[in-house]
Amino acid sequence: MTVVPDLPIGVILEVIVCVFLAATIAYCAMLDRRLRAMRSGQDGLRELVGDLNAATQRAVSAIEALKQASAATGEELGDDLKQARMLADELSLMIESGERIAERLGRGVMPAAPRMPLQPAAGPRHVAAPSPSARDAAVAARAANQLLDALKKAR
Repeated sequence: MTVVPDLPIGVILEVIVCVFLAATIAYCAMLDRRLRAMRSGQDGLRELVGDLNAATQRAVSAIEALKQASAATGEELGDDLKQARMLADELSLMIESGERIAERLGRGVMPAAPRMPLQPAAGPRHVAAPSPSARDAAVAARAANQLLDALKKAR
């Protein structure tokens, strides 16, 4: 039983081969389109990698600049900190000295007045040292108390 009795078997085989060739051509065309798409994707990927590399280089240079700026700022702050500590120590000594003076003034103990150098007298002169009156002592005590209060508030 033959499907087509008039056709020789060679023609039937050639028709089958033509059908397979047409299918192969269609499949090759489809593969060609896919390969082109993949190649264009690779080109885009190459551009992306190049852009990423450039951005990385810019980031590295920016980090180096930040490190240099940070080091310079750190040195300046260190110098300022040393100077501030020295000033704080000096101020502390001044406050302690002021408190001792205020305590002496509060107790009524005044530091000794500077002595005047002795000069030879032309003749006998008697100069009496002025004696502090009660009014002068009260004024000095009040001033001492005000100074002591001001120093305590300054703390």
